[in-house]
Amino acid sequence: MNDSEIRKNCEVTGTWWRLLTEPHPVKLALLVIAGMFLEFYVHYTLGISVVYTHFYYLIIVIAGLWYGKRAIWIALFLGSLHIAVTDLITGGISHEALVRALMFAIVAFVVGTVAEQLRCYQAQLIRQNRELQVLNENLKDANTQLEMARGSFETANRKLNLLSGITRHDIRNQLTGLLGYIGLMKEQVSDPDLLALVEKEERVAGHIVRQIEFTKNYEELGVSAPIWQDVAMSINALKSARPPGIVNITTKLDGLEVYADPLFLKVNENLIDNSIRHGERAKNITVSWLPYSNNAIALVYEDDGVGIHGEDKERIFEKGFGKNTGLGLFLIREILAITGITIRERGTYGKGVRFEIHIPQGKYRFPEPP
Repeated sequence: MNDSEIRKNCEVTGTWWRLLTEPHPVKLALLVIAGMFLEFYVHYTLGISVVYTHFYYLIIVIAGLWYGKRAIWIALFLGSLHIAVTDLITGGISHEALVRALMFAIVAFVVGTVAEQLRCYQAQLIRQNRELQVLNENLKDANTQLEMARGSFETANRKLNLLSGITRHDIRNQLTGLLGYIGLMKEQVSDPDLLALVEKEERVAGHIVRQIEFTKNYEELGVSAPIWQDVAMSINALKSARPPGIVNITTKLDGLEVYADPLFLKVNENLIDNSIRHGERAKNITVSWLPYSNNAIALVYEDDGVGIHGEDKERIFEKGFGKNTGLGLFLIREILAITGITIRERGTYGKGVRFEIHIPQGKYRFPEPP
């Protein structure tokens, strides 16, 4: 049965239900009179004592639907009438007449109780429907206010991003010029002490450049929806962008894809950059994976550098910790956290770093075999 047929049947049922449940005193009176006529004509005159009483049940049911348990009075009237006519005909009250009168009362009680409960439930539904309508109106108002607030927020955010982008661009241009002047100055300075000061200025300017780049990356964090990314492909892209010979990078990933923020490329980029900057003797980097508990896996990044002291294994992810800006590993943790991925360092100092990136079930996948 399709929706239109169901709706049509419900409309018809609703029409008959309204006719049956809306009280009509005149119609009820006519039905009672018809019952009295049957009692005196069919029972008293014709002597038929059974069949006509079934019509009484119709009167009692309709009275119960209209007036609830008060229909018992109608049932008692019809039952008493039946007993009285039986007494007139037979000269005594029969058990059959008493049982039938009792059945009239029971039917009236049951139908009346059910009708009253139905009206009660209907009233509750109407009240709840009104409350839901009020809640719906309140939700509409709240949604309207949220839409207005979101529009204002998006406008303000767009203006702030534009302002910060322009500011970053201007500062970067000024720093580029400054670094150029510092480079020229280094060529002209012969005093070792003054040259050392110039080199410190160059390092400070370089830190500022990296901090500006960090603010750009952090501003973009979480802006775009996470996507599936091929880990080996992103690492190979970084390898091709670097001069050969600096460090050897090997991947054993079996086509592993990770569901992460689009900035996931920065995770591998910063890890490789840390190995080159702080690994001191790091020449080889290996990226692999291994199964973990609860159907999770660990993406494992290892190098053969000096490693990290035990007391620093947690601190390295804090903002500001480190020799340079102290922002790279902090940014890595923030990027991974967008999709519930975590990272920790499990290497041995003196043998190199070992970063284990914990990827829960549903956030990684492997290509299906052909």
